[in-house]
Amino acid sequence: MATAQPTRHAESWTSAGLARPEALREWREWAASTIAPIEVEVFDTDSFAARWVSHGIGQLRLLHLHAPAQRVTHTGMEGSAGRAAPSIQLVYARRGAMKTLMGGKSFTVEPGQFTLLDNTRFYQMEMQTEHECLDLMMPQGWLEKYLPDPGALLARPFSASEGWGKPLGALLETMLDGLDDAPLPRPLIAEQVGTLLALATGVEETVGGTRHRGQMARRVLRRIESNYADPALSPRAVADECGISKRYLQTLLAGSGTSFVQELNAMRLDRASDMLMDPRAVGLPVADIAFRNGFLDPGYFTRLFRKRFGVTPSAWRAGHAPQS
Repeated sequence: MATAQPTRHAESWTSAGLARPEALREWREWAASTIAPIEVEVFDTDSFAARWVSHGIGQLRLLHLHAPAQRVTHTGMEGSAGRAAPSIQLVYARRGAMKTLMGGKSFTVEPGQFTLLDNTRFYQMEMQTEHECLDLMMPQGWLEKYLPDPGALLARPFSASEGWGKPLGALLETMLDGLDDAPLPRPLIAEQVGTLLALATGVEETVGGTRHRGQMARRVLRRIESNYADPALSPRAVADECGISKRYLQTLLAGSGTSFVQELNAMRLDRASDMLMDPRAVGLPVADIAFRNGFLDPGYFTRLFRKRFGVTPSAWRAGHAPQS
C-alpha cells in the first residue's frame, strides 16, 4: 500500500527514490483505494514517474497529480456507492489533454478546461503524454446546494479560463500553494468553490413556485436514477414515493421538456452503454446487460439503443473494446 506523507494539512506521495516495480505497485494500489477506485494502465512502465498531494477543504478533497501517459478506468459496476456517499469529481487539466469516455459520450478535456464525473458510474480517461491535473472530490449532497441537478452537467468540458469559468480556474490555481495561508477557514473556501462552479456551469437560480417545482422534478429524476434497473419502475410508483399524483409528476417533467419514459429509457441506455464498455462485463451477453439495466425485451433494447447511439449494442461494444 502506498505510504502517504502528512505535511501540515496535506498528504503526499512520490515515486522518487522508489524502485520502479515498487513505485508502480504503490501507484496502482493507491488508485484502487481512493474514494473513486480506478484501474490504471501505465503506457511506459520503464520510465514511470508520478507524484500527488492531497488537501482537505471542508467536505472536499483536492488532489494535485503529476502522472505519466496512462489510461485510468472507473468501472462503475461496483463503484464507490457501497463504501462512501455518492460523489462528483471535478477534473481540471493543467498540462496534457485527457480523452474521456462517460455515459456514451467521448470528449477531450484540454488544459485550462474541467469536467464533472460521477463516481458511481463507469468512466475512462486516457492521457497520451505526461500530464498534470487537479481532481476535486465533492460529496453529491454537498454539491446539490450549488448545482441542484449535477447529472445534467456531467461528461462535457467547461472552460476555466474564460467567462465565469475564469474566477473558478483562478481559485483552483491559488489553492495549489495558498491553502495554508488562506485568510478564510477551509469550509468557507469550499463554499466559494461551490458558488463559482455554479457560475462557471451556467446554473440559474429560480424563486417561489418555480423553485419548488424544480426541486420536486429533480426528486423525481433522482428516483429514476436510483431505481432505473427495476423493470417494474413506473410513474405511479415514483409519484407515490414522492407524495404527489401521477398527473402532477407528468406535468413536472413536461415543464422541463421531457417525460418519465424518456428519462427512464435514457438512464437505462446510458448505464447499458457504460456496461458495454466496461472490461469487467466483457463476458456478459447483450441480453443480460439489457436485463440488468431494466429491459425485459432484448429486441426492444437493441432498437432503442440503435436509435440513441446510431449502432447496435454489439457494435458499440466492439468499437469501444480496450486496445491491447
